[in-house]
Amino acid sequence: MTETNGKFPPEKATYNLENLAPTSEQLLVIYPHLANCQGCNTCTKSCPQDIEVLRYMSDALRGEIAQVAQRSFECMMCRLCATRCPAELPPYYIAVLCRRLSGRYLSPPAQHLAARVAEIEQGKFDAELEDLKKLGKSELRRRLSELNTEA
Repeated sequence: MTETNGKFPPEKATYNLENLAPTSEQLLVIYPHLANCQGCNTCTKSCPQDIEVLRYMSDALRGEIAQVAQRSFECMMCRLCATRCPAELPPYYIAVLCRRLSGRYLSPPAQHLAARVAEIEQGKFDAELEDLKKLGKSELRRRLSELNTEA
């Protein structure tokens, strides 16, 4: 749980993602001042990325975690939204939490990633990796260049 106490920038909450649920109640436990949003839209007006910050903050209040993750995806955490917020909210931290919750609990697992990890653990690429380690810098650059031109 964090409190703003007039501090800028607002403190980032600490939490263990494994112990959280993707709900509005959970967001309010971690960032209770989220409920203080005045709906003034100053956050959106100040965003250099033209992100609809107020909209994703409203989504957060309703527990629409996946929507927050999607709408805030391009946030570069410049903190301008928090600088301008009269309620001293940290929309960027709330967005990061929602993106993490969405990735952990709401997005389907990446099957191709699990398959690749299994291949690595089985040693499928060990010999090739050892061969690459023996090559000189110029040969590695040449091979990289070939890969870049094939794409």
